[in-house]
Amino acid sequence: MKKISIHQSQYIPWAPYFKKIAMSDVFVVMDSVQYQKNGVQNRNRIRDKNSDYWLTIPITGNLTDVISEKRLASDRWMMKHWKSIQSAYRSAPKWELYADKIEFLYQQSYSTLFEANQAFFIFLMDSLKINTQVVFLSELQVTGEKSDLVLNICKDLCATEYISGYGSKSYLNENKFIESGVEINYLESISPVYPQVQGEFISGLSMIDMLLNSPEDLIQEYLYSN
Repeated sequence: MKKISIHQSQYIPWAPYFKKIAMSDVFVVMDSVQYQKNGVQNRNRIRDKNSDYWLTIPITGNLTDVISEKRLASDRWMMKHWKSIQSAYRSAPKWELYADKIEFLYQQSYSTLFEANQAFFIFLMDSLKINTQVVFLSELQVTGEKSDLVLNICKDLCATEYISGYGSKSYLNENKFIESGVEINYLESISPVYPQVQGEFISGLSMIDMLLNSPEDLIQEYLYSN
């Protein structure tokens, strides 16, 4: 059995993104697909004591740019994001454990959105103790669009199971997957409930929120429970 999951590169993704990775043997980062305007490839949400709000990386270029080519408009966002995270989470239970590492990420130099996303992705994967193998779409010799692309990735990696969100159900050709011996396991994207240091619980935030607020055993239980 070989389970794989696939997703576009995102900025500080939410918890279900990492749950899907944790349940996989191989995770494919889609770095060579077109950038999606108004998605979460360059933004995500955190919270303060009053409400949730977006942290957005400003980008430049054309709508046809692929994610790996999407360049940053400036570096001014870095200090702004760091100060926002510092203000929001300095009272969180695990702030002291991760503050220096997060600050370090906002002190680096990034030319592209993908470089920035990958730096935070690696930090979160390490902090969450997820050891799933990560490969990049650009490294694979596969072609196709939508369902065919996903199936070709599965074939190239000799997958027997594809872990997918329910959003893909509308376009995946399930019969072709069955014919190719690849089982589709639809994973519902449910945001976990956990203690938050400020105010009434808000769901659907960046994984940074859960990482800084939750004990290790609660995080691991969420990531690996069916």
